[in-house]
Amino acid sequence: MKNLSERSNAYWSGRAPEFSALRMNEFASVARQSYEDFLLEFLPAKQEPLEALDIGTGAGFFALILRKLGCRVTAVDFSPEMLAQARKNATERGGKGIDFRQMDAQNLTFADNSFDFVITRNVMWIVEDAQRMYFHMHRVLRPGGILLNLDANYGKAFWEADQKKETPTHPTQTLEQLRERNEIAGACQIAWEKRPGWDVAVLSELGVRHIRIEPDLDRRLGLAEVNRPYSSASTKTKASMFAVAAEKA
Repeated sequence: MKNLSERSNAYWSGRAPEFSALRMNEFASVARQSYEDFLLEFLPAKQEPLEALDIGTGAGFFALILRKLGCRVTAVDFSPEMLAQARKNATERGGKGIDFRQMDAQNLTFADNSFDFVITRNVMWIVEDAQRMYFHMHRVLRPGGILLNLDANYGKAFWEADQKKETPTHPTQTLEQLRERNEIAGACQIAWEKRPGWDVAVLSELGVRHIRIEPDLDRRLGLAEVNRPYSSASTKTKASMFAVAAEKA
């Protein structure tokens, strides 16, 4: 029987081509500029190129944006199939020089103090040990570096929707895929935490400074209507994406 991490890897690997198409449609939309402007609010000031790490890169969306902004980019994902899509997208969209590597977000193998900026989007909600993921994100940051996590409590929203028999449809996923996703998410402890308060508490224990929260990120970026057709939660059970940023002391 597969453990939780293996099930999650199989789920995302099975979605790789379809998920990549969704992300590259997003990359070609107004969302790219909105996210680019948002990142510029957080990137540390530094004369030489920033060393940036994109955790759970998926199709390479943020890796491509960071490369365009002049960063030296390393991008990791647990799924070889996702990485194949990300490399293809980078080749086709000017992402030369991005270092793609297969790696578990909960067990990063980089040396301490390796990066100036670490970003992850919609990854932490579906990992088995989210606190360990934060530990490694903080560990690989250099002092003064910035950590940025864009996420939502999707797991809780999916579980609540299932309990009400309101499992939402999705334009590119089968019902079987949605049910597997929901079971995986529901088995992750983070689904039952109050977020982003939980994130703030974990980061505070790690000793970061200048924690910043951006709630309802789609609305903040003007993307609520753009992303509405692909919303992961039903109209009655919502999970709004938020951002948590912090500086390593």
